[in-house]
Amino acid sequence: MVLVEYSAGLPCSADQAWKVLREFGGIADWHPAILKSLLEGEAGGLRVGAVRRLALADGAVLRERLTEFDDGVRGLAYVFEESPLPVDGYRAQVRVDEVAELVDRCVVRWSAGFEVRESGTEAEFEELVRGLIVQGHEGLEGVVRG
Repeated sequence: MVLVEYSAGLPCSADQAWKVLREFGGIADWHPAILKSLLEGEAGGLRVGAVRRLALADGAVLRERLTEFDDGVRGLAYVFEESPLPVDGYRAQVRVDEVAELVDRCVVRWSAGFEVRESGTEAEFEELVRGLIVQGHEGLEGVVRG
C-alpha cells in the first residue's frame, strides 16, 4: 500500500481553514486542478455518504464519497467511487489542528492511502498524489489569505 502524508501550516485560525474544507462540494473554489465540483443528488454535502463529482483540468471526471465528517475534530475522509487513476482502495483524510497559543495559525494534515494496479508504479503515483495534495494546500492558503 502507498501512503502519502503531508502537513503544513496556514496563516489563519483552525476554524477559518475548516470553514473552507468542510464544504465538501466546494473544492473547485480552492483546488487549482479541479475546474468544477458539484454534489450529486440532494443538496447538503455535510452528510456521510454524499458524493461529489469533480471535473479535472485534463477533462477527466472523478467521483468521491464522503465517509467521515466531524466538526468537533475538524476532519473528514473520503474514498474514490470513480477515478481515472489506476489505483484501488483510495482513501483520503484531512484534518485541521490548532497551533497552541496562536489563534491566527493552524496546521492542516493531509493523508491518502491506496494500492496501485501495476507493480513498479508506486513511486510514480505517490509523487502524483503528493503533488495534488500540495497544490490543494497552496490553493487553500490563497483562499484563507484573501
